[in-house]
This record gives sequence, C-alpha cells and structure tokens, in this order.
Amino acid sequence: MTGTVEPVLAVDGLRIEFGGRSVVEDLSFSVDAGETVAVVGESGSGKSVTALSILRLLPSTARMSGSIRLAGRDLLPLSEPQMREVRGGQVSMIFQEPMTSLNPVLPVGFQVKEALRYHSRGSDKDCEAEALRLFDRVRIPDAKRRFNQHPHTFSGGMRQRVMIAMALACRPKLLIADEPTTALDVTVQAQILDLLRDLQRETGTAVLFITHDMGVVAQISDRVLVMRHGRLVESGTAESVFGAPRHPYTKMLLAAVPRLGDMAGSTGPRRFGEAAAGTKAPKLERKPILEVRDLVTRFPVKGGFFNRTVGNVHAVERVSFTVREGETLALVGESGCGKSTTGRSILRLVEPAAGSVRFDGEDILKLDKRALQAARRKIQMIFQDPFGSLDPRQTVGSAIAEPMLLHGIANKREVRDKVAYLLQRVGLEPVHATRFPHEFSGGQRQRLCIARALALQPKLVIADEAVSALDVSIKAQVIDLLLDLQDEFNLAYLFISHDMAVVERVSHRVAVMYLGEIVEIGPRADVIGNPRHDYTRRLLAAVPVPDPRRRTLDRAPLGEELRSPIRPLNHTPDARNFIEVTPGHFVQASV
Repeated sequence: MTGTVEPVLAVDGLRIEFGGRSVVEDLSFSVDAGETVAVVGESGSGKSVTALSILRLLPSTARMSGSIRLAGRDLLPLSEPQMREVRGGQVSMIFQEPMTSLNPVLPVGFQVKEALRYHSRGSDKDCEAEALRLFDRVRIPDAKRRFNQHPHTFSGGMRQRVMIAMALACRPKLLIADEPTTALDVTVQAQILDLLRDLQRETGTAVLFITHDMGVVAQISDRVLVMRHGRLVESGTAESVFGAPRHPYTKMLLAAVPRLGDMAGSTGPRRFGEAAAGTKAPKLERKPILEVRDLVTRFPVKGGFFNRTVGNVHAVERVSFTVREGETLALVGESGCGKSTTGRSILRLVEPAAGSVRFDGEDILKLDKRALQAARRKIQMIFQDPFGSLDPRQTVGSAIAEPMLLHGIANKREVRDKVAYLLQRVGLEPVHATRFPHEFSGGQRQRLCIARALALQPKLVIADEAVSALDVSIKAQVIDLLLDLQDEFNLAYLFISHDMAVVERVSHRVAVMYLGEIVEIGPRADVIGNPRHDYTRRLLAAVPVPDPRRRTLDRAPLGEELRSPIRPLNHTPDARNFIEVTPGHFVQASV
C-alpha cells in the first residue's frame, strides 16, 4: 500500500450531532484496499454511529458535516436513490445480531439471491447459482438443502455466515463489520474471523471492523483506531497500539482485558490489578452447599401431521457436581451444550426429568410450591440480559425492594435503607433508586441485577453469562465486584460462561460441558493449565489472544459446529465413566 494509491474509504473532519449534542467530533481516518482497520472503544464512544454514517443510515434528526469519500466519491451529498446503489453494491455491512438482520419469514437463500438480483440485474437462475456458490464459500454444509430453509433453523454461527455471504455477494469495495462476533462462542468466533480473513485475501476487500473485544482486534487488524466520547484518542498499527499504547484510555482498555494464562501460579480468583500473591486458595475444607447428582432435563420435539412427540432434546444428561460455600464453580461450553438449562433446572425454572439437586441438605426437586419459594430465597440468578430482567415500568428501587417485602425480610420502613445500602455496595448512589432501567447503561443495569440478587441474602448465586455482553472495562469492574461480594458475604457462585479468559479469572473449579454432559471437571489451574479432553483443548485453542504478535487464526480448522442434541424417543444414553487424572481432576473416558 503506497501513498500514491487512493484509499477505499477516507473520512475527513466528520462531525455528527443529535439535537445539538455532538456524538462524533472531528473524526478522520482512511482504509486501504485489502486492509483491516479496527475501531475500538466502549459503548457510547461513537463506533457504531460512525459505521452507520458511512452508509447514511442515521435517522433524519442527525446532522453530519465533513466528508466521507468512497474511492474518491463523497457520499454525504448523494441522494437516497444514489445511496441505495452504494449500499450492498459498493459498501456492505455485517451487523451484530444476525437474527434481527435477516427476514424471519423468507428463506435465507432467497434473501442472498435478492441482493444479487438488485445490484447485478442478472437472471434468477444465475443469481441462485451464485448464491449457492457463496454458501459453499462461507462453509455452510449441505448448502443446496439449506438454501430454502428459514433463519430460525440455523445456529447463531450459521446465521452469521449467511450474513457474510449476503454482504460479499456483490464484491463490495468496503465491508463494515459491526461487532459481528460478540454474541458467538469462542470456537464459532474463531471460525468466522478465519473465514473473513480468507475471503479478504481472495477479494482484496477493505474491512472496517468495529468491536470492543481487544483479543479479536489483535487477531484480525492491521491498524487500530481508539475512540472515546466521539473523539479519536489514539491510532496506529496493531503492534504499536498493543505494544506501546500512549493514551491513558488505551492503557486502561488493555489493562482490563482478561488474558488466558495470566492466572498461572495462582490457586484462586484474582481481581484486576491485584498481585498473584494476594489470591486465596480454594476453600476445599468447607461443606458442599449444592450437590447435583445425575441431573437429566429433556424437551419434547413435536412433528408429523398430528404434532406428536417424535424425539427429545437431551439438554442435560446425567450431570453431577458440587459447589462449596464461598467457592466459584464455572460451567463452560458452547451455546447449546446445556449450561443455562442446568442453571435453570437447579432453580426448577425448567422441570428436570430425573436426578437430585440438594441445596443445604434439602432436595429441591422434591419440594412443594411453598417450600420451593422459600428455597429460592437462598439461591438467586443473574441473567445475561439485565434490561430483559428488569421491569421497564418499575423504578429500580422498587425492583430491589420487592423481593425483600415479598419474603418478609424487611418492612416498608426498613426497606428504603436496605435498598440504599445495596445500591452503594454495587457502586451506585441511593438517589438512583427513583430512576427507571432505561436511564442506566448496560454495566449499571447489570449492577442493579446483582443488587436485586443480594437483597435476599442468598448463599448461592447462579450467574448466567452475567458479563458476556459488557465492555472490557465494565466487565472488569463487575468481575471485581462479584469477587468482593463473595469475600464479604461468603457467597458461592455457579458461574456460567463461554469466555474462558473470564472463567480463569473468577473460578476455583471448572466444569466443561458438551452436548448436555460434563466431559471434564476439576481445579481451575488443572483444567485450563493441563486440559485432558479434546473438547476442552479445542475451546482453549479458540480463545483470541490480545497480542498481534501471537496471531492464531491461521491454523487447522476447529472442527464442526456442535452436533444436534435431539435423540429418538427410545434412545438410551451410554453410561459414562470418569478417570481421575490428578486429585480432583476428572475426565470423561472415551467410548
């Protein structure tokens, strides 16, 4: 790339305002052909607004000034019909959530074919042949059969592949990828990133990659732009930004990234910025507070003319583990492996088919409705989506107070003081009690959900992907908060996650799930430092390393997506045996 070659994209002095408030100010950067430029920063930094402005997809209330030049042509003065020719034909975009980007009532093949037909004006037969070629190119298995299926029949990773096929259909000069892997499991994420790099080499497309995942940035980018509050605070090659960051904000972002391997030599969880010597050993001498034995949860699959049950989803199959007082057991694996269903089965939010769940010596599965409600007071759950967990019409103070009033922990006079204390304990202010959920950021809403979970003084907290959707610095703050609360209240955590670097940071022990079964379980240092099951090794190999000098995408394929857990009605699972490879470290024997 020489200075004489005109960049594919050149943004100069871009300013974006909403209602007189500037959200992007004096932004300038360029992207060359075949180059990947990553734009990083936390929520609200202006990353996605910048991407939408390039395609002129901002609402009419937005005011833009400056210039956005695509191959030398300024896009800002173009009319809407002219921009429709640019979108998809010369600039394409992959959005964060493929399910909301695809039309749920149309087959995926038709949607890709439609994009080709609009821009290429080719025949229906030619467009279908090209769409099938694209499906093969993005590694969608059995492309001809799946061409006429609807989006809901595809997994998250496969839907994202469909979006990539659609985005690349007309061979655009510029591809904008807005958080395209944030919601994906690590193995699927690695496959998608590897695929994007292969396609870029083949087509020479310029890529503008927007993310807050610094590990992904290190793996895929040539240059990095760091944004904060709508301004560009640092830019440079990936090696220089990661190796010698200059701006304090960039240093803070990189310091907040959990790195797999950072916990080597420590025996327990560790807060960010805390020395390894300050960690605590797992509390093995304490009694188990939760004992799960041979837990089975299945869901019927309906089919046929009479909508009869034709099979079962074996979501959780003979799962056994214990959690001790003050201990964190991490439950890890890809989407569909049964992690969340296991957590919900413990609380009987879904009813298990068999097994036992003993909490504080009491079998949860044998309790009646009233006794179950009392037991749930001691077990609380933090869900992945805090906004969906909070009533948008209820103030956050009421949401925290409601369970205390319901269970008789505090009367109306006392509850205000308790709400104020809990808000302060999670890093918020008592005055926030009168606000509604939409008035808080994602990280603040997750803190509110933690405060609500603590309101009933639980002994066990089930955290289901509680930090997966948060920015890196907010994620670090919430992790530190969870560890502080564990020390203060002697909480036990069942920490459900697919982020292995976060799991290493917070856990005492780790259980790895695959197709509804635990395949490896043991002390965190043993499972992550010396994995013995092939699936555990595959999960760890897929974790992006936040170091451009250690790019790991150019490697052997990571294998197929998770197999289907659907089994025939008469299916009897094979008995599983475990081998103890080191004290407390068990691995499922090969069958």
